[in-house]
Amino acid sequence: MPWNLTTPVSVGDLDTASYAEVKIVRQSHDSVRRIIAVDVEYGNTVEGVWKSGIQPRSKIGSVAVQGTDYTTLIDTSIPQEAEKTYDAVKRGLYGFLLSKGVIGAGELE
Repeated sequence: MPWNLTTPVSVGDLDTASYAEVKIVRQSHDSVRRIIAVDVEYGNTVEGVWKSGIQPRSKIGSVAVQGTDYTTLIDTSIPQEAEKTYDAVKRGLYGFLLSKGVIGAGELE
């Protein structure tokens, strides 16, 4: 479930690569410590297969959701009809990342 960026992100420096998507590739949920660690990758889906790219210099690759942000995320990640809880939380994580400026504007595929 990649996030389709409204404006593609370039790698920077001398590399001409540009990525139209960002994807949560890892999330670790510690319900005792009340923290979710998230790793994102930039890349493109090519013929239905995720192709990760080089991490853009201007972007953050890992984020921790904790405290009030954690509580809000968990409380508002309610599955929609026929949606799995895992997917609802992942959708909520994309919203969190967008609200904190970690990823740019866009929408889920």
